[in-house]
Amino acid sequence: MGLASPVESYIAVSRAPDLGGDVYTNDKKFPTARHGGRTVFGGLLVSQAISAANATVPPDFHVYSSQSSFVRPISDEAEGKINYNVERVADGRSYATRLVRAMAGDTCVYIAILSFQSAKMPTGSALTYNIPMPQLDDNPDDISPEISKQFNSSQTNQSGGALQAFAQEEKPFDWRPSGHVLDPNPTESCLRGFVRAHPLSTRSQPVHLAGLGYASDENLLGVAIVSNPFRVGKGGRNVTMVASLNHDIFFHDPTVKIDEWMVCVRKTSWGADGRVLVHQRMWDLKSGRLVMTTDQEALVRLNDTKKDAKI
Repeated sequence: MGLASPVESYIAVSRAPDLGGDVYTNDKKFPTARHGGRTVFGGLLVSQAISAANATVPPDFHVYSSQSSFVRPISDEAEGKINYNVERVADGRSYATRLVRAMAGDTCVYIAILSFQSAKMPTGSALTYNIPMPQLDDNPDDISPEISKQFNSSQTNQSGGALQAFAQEEKPFDWRPSGHVLDPNPTESCLRGFVRAHPLSTRSQPVHLAGLGYASDENLLGVAIVSNPFRVGKGGRNVTMVASLNHDIFFHDPTVKIDEWMVCVRKTSWGADGRVLVHQRMWDLKSGRLVMTTDQEALVRLNDTKKDAKI
């Protein structure tokens, strides 16, 4: 068995029997640096909630949806530790439901409803189809990792920390941009590219699915920023605050291997009242199978740019 990938330590949780029967806590302490409007990257909470809930279902069950809300910021008083209280809402032969509350001390900071399905469930003559994978012109191995770093920096370097970029050691996924489409109409813009985790030491289904949950939130709301260049300003200089609010994931392929290349497309469909709605799809590059769909509602606050639009 090889060395563990960084994402494996990020998603890992351990049972905390002294706190209750179905309570789990993160193995790796959260960093204290702020990411946008929050002290903790949302993908950590998403993935660790999946890991905690998965520990309470039979081994043949896999997660197929996660519907969650970020309730409160995590204060430094939490000292990097979160407890995940798992409630066994329903258990059946084919399906199970879990409600997870992420607690920083006595404060609930994140809540998720997770649905699981048994691999033993007979599907019969099920409907089988998915939206086709877009054909990108590039090969991911031919795209320099520096391009992704430069693109992210160009979108965040003047935001005063509101769009704080991840340090390289904090990024367990390798993103390679390819064929971005930018249009005056934000809803016609999209970010496209390839993504994979650094090689994992395990083929464990729960680990790969939780890791995919982590990736689902990495820079996701950035597509709303990139799609509105005149409003957000060069380098995001007009952005004062961003934060994920609601985050829904649909896992379409329980056999997904996140350390193999996937194609990712991100778009935004709506923005008003200080909020935006963004969407994401990921496909397995080799098979063309759709492996994940994500919808996220996020908070985006801007300086008053009506008088002096800085671009």
